[in-house]
Amino acid sequence: MTVLALHAVAPPPRWKHGKTDDDSTLHQLAPYIGKLKVGIARDLIAKFTKPKDVVLDCFSGSGTVALEAVLLGRSIVASDRNPYAVTLTRAKLEAPNSLEQAIQRLEVRLQCAQERPPYSRRTVPEWVSEFFHPNTLQQALQFADECIEQDDQFLLACLLGILHHQRPGFLSYPSSHLVPYLRDKKYPRAQFPQMYEERSLAPRLLAKVRRALKSPNTRLPGVTVCASQQDVAKLVLDREVDAIITSPPYMNALDYIRDNRLRMWFLDRQTTNYSPEPTDRKEEFDSLSKAFAENALSRLRRRGRCVLIVGQTVRRKRVTSHPAERILGHLLSRDPSLRLEQVIEDIIPDVRRSRRSATGTKRELILVLRKG
Repeated sequence: MTVLALHAVAPPPRWKHGKTDDDSTLHQLAPYIGKLKVGIARDLIAKFTKPKDVVLDCFSGSGTVALEAVLLGRSIVASDRNPYAVTLTRAKLEAPNSLEQAIQRLEVRLQCAQERPPYSRRTVPEWVSEFFHPNTLQQALQFADECIEQDDQFLLACLLGILHHQRPGFLSYPSSHLVPYLRDKKYPRAQFPQMYEERSLAPRLLAKVRRALKSPNTRLPGVTVCASQQDVAKLVLDREVDAIITSPPYMNALDYIRDNRLRMWFLDRQTTNYSPEPTDRKEEFDSLSKAFAENALSRLRRRGRCVLIVGQTVRRKRVTSHPAERILGHLLSRDPSLRLEQVIEDIIPDVRRSRRSATGTKRELILVLRKG
């Protein structure tokens, strides 16, 4: 057990619960591994910030903190280096104000997508094409490119949210929902021919849009939003922020790129079937911690709070690491005015890990620091 864990307090009992009726349906826009619970994000924002505060999340992931901050009347500055994370974050922050508006936009995008030139199958990698009926893949690619060209992140995220699964409302041949791999052994084509037929894009997208906007998209006036694709090493902030609430990538714990490879390929056709993670090695994690201190923490106002959700202990790839203690040590050495106010220890449920048998981190620590 680490030193931090010895001084940690238990989380509120409500953190054990899953999603509630109060959660915005925008949080279910598309899957994302290691996603922070909505209730945890909401509690941290409500406790450590106040209305009209500017909150920074420079590892925005699926946009949970960003959306909850806006719904609670805080302004948000969000960024991430991963294009899929940026698409999800922007989609939630830029969602249409009404279902009627979203459907009108969808109809326009679908029509324009049909008028785009068809894709040559030779330009699509085999590991991508094996997931789809050729006609379905053609429709999905044309629609994705239309959304990218028009910078329509909401509808683009809706497409990525129904990209692969074995259920009828999704686009692919039978496959897993979170991490893309075919389930053709469990569902052989000879026994389940209907699961390998063409799947029309338009009705499935419409159903997805309706699900996404089932909750009222209520935003308080006076809230400003800034979301962008930026590596923390190149992050530039033109203002001070009142609070930082973020979850840095767990060192050597999750494969964000590999496990989202199919969705990321639709966003960036240079994506390969497997890519190493930038935080696989301690040196790279240390560089990330240094960049966070210099480019993010330095812009936190005096007496502002920095709340970090970090893995406690990671045992993976024959390496044991303690990312929470490691990043805390870096931050305290670079800013002696920081004071550790509180440590909360929370157990990570299986649903937030990409593979249930993973031997990576099973607990996370929420570090609450105050500056100055």
